[in-house]
Amino acid sequence: MFGIYDDHGIRFEYPPEWVLDVADEGTRTTISVQSPSGLAFAMVSVDADRPPPATMVDEALGAMKEEYPELELMPAIEEIDGHKAVGHDLEFISLDVLNGCAIRSFRTKRRTILVFGQWSEVDDEVEPTDSEALIQAMRRTLEETDA
Repeated sequence: MFGIYDDHGIRFEYPPEWVLDVADEGTRTTISVQSPSGLAFAMVSVDADRPPPATMVDEALGAMKEEYPELELMPAIEEIDGHKAVGHDLEFISLDVLNGCAIRSFRTKRRTILVFGQWSEVDDEVEPTDSEALIQAMRRTLEETDA
């Protein structure tokens, strides 16, 4: 059983025990879900101004590089809801723990969507789930509902 977010022209499933929050900032809405431990989270940003996906990816990547200058990154391309999503997979050390992050963005006729997920290897010790797999599953369920 999963929780379902269905608003702002998108729908996705997320782990039901994760906490959901929605923030509106002008034409951009960000939906966040966070694990009970706080060591894994995902954000889906929906921007009605339709900036280029690379711009949204660069914005998120810039914030990560500022916080973690030694991060390792690999470009990534993935299909999400039938759209080519561009982005990066990241690894970085924080508090002596390996962390992972996936950034993806794509544009539709109505909006640009950014999907950002971050997890910590220690999270799998705190919670007996694979946070990376949960975030990937969430990305796979993402769909535009008013295309």
